[in-house]
Amino acid sequence: MSPGDLSNAHKDLEGISNCTKCHDLGNKVSNAKCLDCHKEIKSRVDRNEGYHASWEVKGKDCAKCHSDHHGRKFDMVRFDESKFDHQLTGYELTGRHKSGWSSKGQKIDCRSCHKPDLIVEPELRSHKETFLGLSQACADCHKDVHQKTLGRDCAKCHTTEEFNPAKKFNHDKSDFPLTGRHKEVACIECHKKEVRNGAEFQKFDGV
Repeated sequence: MSPGDLSNAHKDLEGISNCTKCHDLGNKVSNAKCLDCHKEIKSRVDRNEGYHASWEVKGKDCAKCHSDHHGRKFDMVRFDESKFDHQLTGYELTGRHKSGWSSKGQKIDCRSCHKPDLIVEPELRSHKETFLGLSQACADCHKDVHQKTLGRDCAKCHTTEEFNPAKKFNHDKSDFPLTGRHKEVACIECHKKEVRNGAEFQKFDGV
């Protein structure tokens, strides 16, 4: 006899003939069977990546956090977003990502980044409530104002505190160290702005 209705997420598994799809016979829910269905989690655990591979989760029974049979409207994914330690995912929030405010004074919350159009894994885009599938590359979320002229390692020049100025850029380590009067010239005098591909563009490469 069922201890209660399954959640909406598992409603298709309702019925006594489906019990062993999640439970070992006469036993508790099997982690292996959970991961047989939730392959997107299994692949990350196997690669030792993401929150479910962290010390806080690894080795625990899935049902400890995601129990079921509490009714159709039961939310199986429950955590306080405001207190979640993002570092456990392998991507520590710093600067503006952590403060919750953009440089333009716009509020930033979890769903500012965790939304379907920023998911880089196509098979996850239909999971509108998922927190999985984002890339850690800056340009996969942020507009590339350099239009692919300076590569994808944004952190070589920029920080998460402010995009401008590029605090980590050091002209002395470039192919053209500044000497003499060049040190007194404003950047814009050499690095002109133009319109390229319909957007404002400032040239830094090949000047």
